[in-house]
Amino acid sequence: MPQILKRVDTQSLVVFVKQQGGLALVSAVAATSLLYYLFHSTTHAAHVVESVRKRGISKRKLLTRPEEKYASLKVEKRFVNPFEEWTEIPFYKTALFWMGRWKGNGIPSCEKELDKTLPVMKPDLNRIKTSNAVTFTWFGQSTCLMTLDGLTILSDPVFSKCSINDYLGPKRLRPIPCQLEDFIDTVDIVVVSHDHFDHLDEAAVHKLGNSVVWYIPLGLKNWFLKRGIQNVIELDWWQEVTHENRPDVVISCVPAMHWSGSRTPFEKNNTLWCSYVIKSKSDKIFFCGDTGYSPELFKAIGDRYAPITLAAIPIGSFMPTKLMQHLHMGPEDAIKAHYDLGCPRLSVGIHWGTFMMSDEHYLAPRQVLERVWETYQAERQDNEMQSMNYVKDTKFTTTAFGQTVILD
Repeated sequence: MPQILKRVDTQSLVVFVKQQGGLALVSAVAATSLLYYLFHSTTHAAHVVESVRKRGISKRKLLTRPEEKYASLKVEKRFVNPFEEWTEIPFYKTALFWMGRWKGNGIPSCEKELDKTLPVMKPDLNRIKTSNAVTFTWFGQSTCLMTLDGLTILSDPVFSKCSINDYLGPKRLRPIPCQLEDFIDTVDIVVVSHDHFDHLDEAAVHKLGNSVVWYIPLGLKNWFLKRGIQNVIELDWWQEVTHENRPDVVISCVPAMHWSGSRTPFEKNNTLWCSYVIKSKSDKIFFCGDTGYSPELFKAIGDRYAPITLAAIPIGSFMPTKLMQHLHMGPEDAIKAHYDLGCPRLSVGIHWGTFMMSDEHYLAPRQVLERVWETYQAERQDNEMQSMNYVKDTKFTTTAFGQTVILD
């Protein structure tokens, strides 16, 4: 009897295993089929969008006004880039990049070494609050505190410890120079270039609330309204508005070559991305959001708005080149943009040394900028002195975190 029971149990086990194996096989086939379908349907949809985008660019080639040639463009209810330099990277390539991202970027483990290579300074808040001159203070990534004709402007506010929030995403390499609460009462204007986490910190948005005027790109207003923020002005590319009771101060939204989305799944490019020119009667500030390099675009901005007093231009997240060059400018492209803009009095490199989300050495943006700038300046001086067009009073540099620069 025990032998019979044992035989029955063994047979049941075999049947059970076969059943489970069959279920696993069916599940695997179903999952593979679903992934295959999603991959090909997504690829087909992306191909259709890209074809329509290229046709749109082709139709605009004969247009002479930048406002028409580089007007914002939508395909299938999503924004696309109207620039020939743009390259659509398949999702799987981006996924493979992030899967192999743990490279270290040459970051030293010693905090003292970081203190030397990436110093953090205390912002000169008293000078910022009382100065009528143009001032600039970099807090990391694209978060800049700037003053213009008595107004205080904050760009792409991010004060979190990591790129997404205080707990998720690549960690901030250096501490924040000071907390938002230390100067929040002086901020008049906040400009937002796009909705990526490392440019728009939800906790900072709640803290600033309706005490400031938010200037944001098209499509982003609903995100703010859902969080109780009504004091927002949504702008399209090339659109200009005066600031509240200051008719002498104009906020101009200008094009950039980038993308939006990633805050939730399946929302790519449903909001616009941009840069800004803020101008008073005496000075102009150019804040450049994330962008790849497009010579004609920067020349168009320069033709319209030069001379520019201060430009904040991104110089980081540029490696690997094939994956990043249409999204972010490296130091050499940033210098080209500086000249295209008509040589601002001072350009400052931003969007580097904060959250490591690319492959270059953590100090490469600054080191390459210094080397290439010196070379460009020597070559430009030789060429332009001969044509009497040499612009002497122009500089492209970087600052320490929290360092306050005053342009008297």
